[in-house]
Amino acid sequence: MKSIEALLRKAQQATVTRRQLLKGLAATAAMAALPFEAEANPKLKPIWLNQYTYMAPDMKKTVDWYIEVFGMQKGTANAKETHLWFGDLQGDTLMIVKQAQAGDTAPGITKFGFTINYWDKNAVEAELKRRDLNPQSDTDKGFWFKDPEGNEIGVFAHDWMKRPTAKPTKPVLWKALSSNHIVVTSPDYRKLANWYLDLLAFNETTDSGRDVVQWFGDTCWLPTQVSQGKQSSGALKTLDHCALTIEKYDTKSVALELKRRKMIPETSNAETGNSLGINCVDVNNFKSQVCAWDEAPGQDRNRALQRGQPPRGSRRGGE
Repeated sequence: MKSIEALLRKAQQATVTRRQLLKGLAATAAMAALPFEAEANPKLKPIWLNQYTYMAPDMKKTVDWYIEVFGMQKGTANAKETHLWFGDLQGDTLMIVKQAQAGDTAPGITKFGFTINYWDKNAVEAELKRRDLNPQSDTDKGFWFKDPEGNEIGVFAHDWMKRPTAKPTKPVLWKALSSNHIVVTSPDYRKLANWYLDLLAFNETTDSGRDVVQWFGDTCWLPTQVSQGKQSSGALKTLDHCALTIEKYDTKSVALELKRRKMIPETSNAETGNSLGINCVDVNNFKSQVCAWDEAPGQDRNRALQRGQPPRGSRRGGE
């Protein structure tokens, strides 16, 4: 209670930003979470994106590019994979860049894991087994399993892996703060969304009729109806994309830099608007997006307008 009061006092005195306030409140709530044993059927509450694996046609080229463009911090590396870290106040995210082998989908994003609010290995394993998910251990701090469409996901403890302390030593273009939103395509987006909602205690808000906004931490998870003639993420063995929130976002300067780096077409007029996120591609021509933090709350607004509904005032109904 004292920590919450302190955060509110700082907010009133304008010594913390709205985003810092939200993060502090979320962290305080997570610390106060009850043990799983106190619940009959515990739900696993994600609080940020723990990790994801990026299959790269050229690992070194991909790693160097993400460090230069998004200021990612290099960790463990060997001939097969390199760890890149990003994140800010609420939690760290690990992007594992792997050198693609024969038969791999590359470029592509696979194996994504959520950090959950409370960790008890036995309780988590028991709950996953109760749901017939056949969990596979990842040390004593995580489990991998598959969703109904074959996407490999995991749940992890806060201290699953320690981020290196060394900081980037050379200038970078942007600083990646968090994953902004993650899109997974499905032949039945509502059915898949319900499965995730039942297992993971997301805060679900807007359903547009073709996708649905489900919140955890700073990020929204977007089960999305696969376009006609296209394959789902499960069939393609890759997520559609993972957008990145950057520090100090400015539409015009971001768009011009994306053009200079050939990440969007020269004919794009993105810099003339006032958007909070710009669709683009990365060094491997894989779909991506560079966003301001406010783009994630904007997902609700955009989807409400698609349905002809008045947009909500904020991402969580008036916060």
